[in-house]
Amino acid sequence: MRAILLLTGVALAACATQAGFDARMQAFVGTREGDLVQALGVPDGDFTTPEGRRFLQYERLGTSTPTPIVGVGFGGVGWRGGYGTGWGIGTAYPAYAPPPPCRVTFEMRDGRVASFTRSGGGCVATPPGD
Repeated sequence: MRAILLLTGVALAACATQAGFDARMQAFVGTREGDLVQALGVPDGDFTTPEGRRFLQYERLGTSTPTPIVGVGFGGVGWRGGYGTGWGIGTAYPAYAPPPPCRVTFEMRDGRVASFTRSGGGCVATPPGD
């Protein structure tokens, strides 16, 4: 339930963009740390530099879309040496495909989100309000 605000249905996945993702993350700038954690879950990383700058890092945020899968099978020699052949096609939809990578790092100052950076092709979402 980590990216509750970022996941959308299959119908909306086509509208997911990096600009939409940035707009959703920008909404957290100025937010208190506790509110960020409540919205996105416990961060995957918490780092403080020697200079005292603090960063919270999240992995795998963004939209995941279902992917169709098709399988093909072939048969051969039958039971007790009899002859026979066969083939089949199977489909599964929706199928799970691992989401593309998306890492978001929030810089914290005085207990509030000061800024964020993102990396990875999976950092897409629909704009707020959609």
